[in-house]
Amino acid sequence: MSSVLQPTFAAGELSPSASARTDIARYYTGLKLCRNFMVMPYGGVRNRPGTKVVCEVADSTKLNRLLPFQFNDEQTYILQFGDQLMRVVKDGGQVLYSSGPFVGLPFQLAMPYGQFDLAQLNYTQSADVMTFAHPSYKPRELSRLAHDNWTTAEINLAPRIAAPATASATGAAGTGATQTWRYQITAVLDDGNTLDESLPVTTNPITIYADTAQGAITWAAVPGATYYILYKDNAGAGIYGFIGRATTTAFTDQNITAVKTDTPPNGSDPFVGAGNYPGAVGYYQQRLAFAGSNLNPQTVWMSKTGLFKNFGYSIPNKDDDAITFTIASKQVNRMRHLVGLDSLLGLTSGGEWTFSGGDTGLTAKTIQAKQKGYDGSALVPPIVVGNNAVYVQARGSRVSSFGYSLEADGFVAGDLTLFSAHLFRGYTLTDVAYQKIPDSIVWYVRNDGKLLGLTYLPEQQLVGWHWHDTDGFVESIACIPEGQEDALYMVVRRTINGVQKRYVERMASRQVLSIEDAFFVDCGLTYDGRATDPNKTMTLSGGTTWGYPEVVTMTAVGHSPFLPGSVGNHYSLKRTIIDDNDEKTVEIVRVEVVGYTSATVVTVKLLIICPEALRNFAVTAWARQAKTISGLAHLEGKTVSILADGSVHPQRVVTGGTVVLQEFAAVAHIGLPYDSDMETLDLELKNANETVLDKKIAVTLLTVMVEESRGIFAGNDKNSLYEAKTERDTYEQPLDPLTGQTEIIIPNNWQGKGRVFIRQSDPLPLTVLAVIPEVTIGGR
Repeated sequence: MSSVLQPTFAAGELSPSASARTDIARYYTGLKLCRNFMVMPYGGVRNRPGTKVVCEVADSTKLNRLLPFQFNDEQTYILQFGDQLMRVVKDGGQVLYSSGPFVGLPFQLAMPYGQFDLAQLNYTQSADVMTFAHPSYKPRELSRLAHDNWTTAEINLAPRIAAPATASATGAAGTGATQTWRYQITAVLDDGNTLDESLPVTTNPITIYADTAQGAITWAAVPGATYYILYKDNAGAGIYGFIGRATTTAFTDQNITAVKTDTPPNGSDPFVGAGNYPGAVGYYQQRLAFAGSNLNPQTVWMSKTGLFKNFGYSIPNKDDDAITFTIASKQVNRMRHLVGLDSLLGLTSGGEWTFSGGDTGLTAKTIQAKQKGYDGSALVPPIVVGNNAVYVQARGSRVSSFGYSLEADGFVAGDLTLFSAHLFRGYTLTDVAYQKIPDSIVWYVRNDGKLLGLTYLPEQQLVGWHWHDTDGFVESIACIPEGQEDALYMVVRRTINGVQKRYVERMASRQVLSIEDAFFVDCGLTYDGRATDPNKTMTLSGGTTWGYPEVVTMTAVGHSPFLPGSVGNHYSLKRTIIDDNDEKTVEIVRVEVVGYTSATVVTVKLLIICPEALRNFAVTAWARQAKTISGLAHLEGKTVSILADGSVHPQRVVTGGTVVLQEFAAVAHIGLPYDSDMETLDLELKNANETVLDKKIAVTLLTVMVEESRGIFAGNDKNSLYEAKTERDTYEQPLDPLTGQTEIIIPNNWQGKGRVFIRQSDPLPLTVLAVIPEVTIGGR
């Protein structure tokens, strides 16, 4: 009999095809099953939190897609695209009109994209402006003005400042040989960040004499112009060169030599007409780049430097001019994504390209296009993790990482699904979101409605896959920073009372401070009757024995919460006391209102003995308890799990949008149940001289190292599970989560291979850091 330690599960769920690969390190850090458990960066696994319902989509019969919009760490939004409309979600709630005729209703903005266009919608963002590309629509911008004020319009590629309306020139009288001169004038807008130069206006031709060689130019003023630039054609060839600047509307040319390498800009809008709309968009080196139209699927268009809406150029080219180029490849593969890393990455349907320039940056003269891979990319957007682009390959069933490798001295692609191929075989991936904090997880939607999670830290070579399911079908996901971590939102299609519903849901935070706040139900809601203002207190007074069922007085200070109808309401009062040794004691009392005196005074019946610490003391931690919980119509007819005041409550069926609890509770989380399962691989002794894979192995005792966990069931398989027992000190407080080791006795079974199955079916947290099975190894 011996104990075998598995101290990490960082490799995640491994494919059955790798079940014999005991020659690789991943075998000893992998799992046979990792369902609704998330692999943590430091090696343990923890059951995923539940999801809180945010709202139903505008039309549950139509497809929806979520996109992230982030202006800064605090102003972040989820854009909910439906059929030809967009709604906005912020901080876990739907944004409503704050004024006007639709006040109180969800903010809604008309968009041109139909429900079946959403999968091909490509986007990028700069500050408060998001730019969209779709091969069936002209590029479009979305601008945020306020939480409930967004505007959208087709992108306008004209310069931000107009050219002078008129311009004229006059030549000086003289004698001798003559020349014909002509001028062009542009207006310049300098806003302190970028310069934008208008298209030119051309003057009339003038005759210049050899002895005077002078021309006078005037033009109409342009509102908002910082200054004007003048160009001259003195050879009649139609090539204008720079001769000077002016801050007024007049200029005298005293035979200034024209610099023909500095010419006026030409206007260009390459996205006019059906077939010319690009399908990919991105930013790189202060340029806005588009690519992949139907008529030019391998062409890339890049704006002028710093002028994202200016695709103009000069002849000859300037370094900051717009750039247009077409890649040359054996096959015509559409450009699907543009990603800015050290180089600009172009992901086509047939390969991976890098676009780079010289030491001074990317210019029309220095552009170099090199193909670095031949996997191709799907429509699912790539995600940047560290210095790597993580993308779905063209057929939608593999995920690759594309980044710079010191060993290869260049960009290389690596397959991230190799050892977990069973999760992708026969499926395609349809959407993606990256949750950087807290665990660096790349989330994918699989076409069967399940979520796949990839815990990925390339610098640590950590690749761990896990999968997640719910009583529904996940269709779209997006992730944005909220508070101290990233929040994952999803559109989930569920069948409620026989009717199809689509809900926007937010995955709850796993970083909870108390067991009462643990949220492990799906599509759930919370009743929370706790006080939130420390200036609003409750005080119990007038007791004699202070025991059940004595009636005492409860006085509210700082608020007036009571009404004649308050009789029958239940309250809980709590006080936390920390002694000189930093030991914490929590005292609690529950009361029922039996008489109304005023808006601030009622009489209450003690339901338990009132601790001395709560007598005649102004309590800030109080809560109004509830027994009938309503507002659950979105789960009508469903069986729901309940966590009430940190303790597991028997499941209920939602009827009439309500459930009735066994007891009054201050905090209740109610939603759909789900199981979180993990199973280890067949036991093999690492570094042993012989294998035990062909032996019979009995697990008789299991030691599980856990962190902040409750409700641990384990066994040889899912059909024989045994609970880790926990001692309870008091029934008035929920059990404290366990951090440390717990032992589970497992009846002897010689039919196993040393595997261990752990399940969490209760709405409680479970974090498994390591498992130590005590095994007996027999013969064949």
